[in-house]
Amino acid sequence: MAERGARTEGCSRRAAPEERGTDLPAPMLSALALAYGVSPLAIDMYLSAFPRMARDLHASTTGIQLTLITFMTGLAVGQLVIGPLSDHWGRRRPLLA
Repeated sequence: MAERGARTEGCSRRAAPEERGTDLPAPMLSALALAYGVSPLAIDMYLSAFPRMARDLHASTTGIQLTLITFMTGLAVGQLVIGPLSDHWGRRRPLLA
């Protein structure tokens, strides 16, 4: 009788998937990093500028807040448009367009 935990002939383990490095050139990788990092950075700068924008533009706080809502809506609509394009053609082609 075989010992518990011992391998038997005919049983095989799955091979580990090969690890692949990035095949992206440095400029493409930089463009991707910039594309993903711009939105959070822009929102942080935008929020901190609210009081000054209201003062300089002689606008109400509500009006300035509506510009942020418009900005966020633009980001969401952009993802709704680019998402299906990247699913259809891949991620590289729409990014370069």
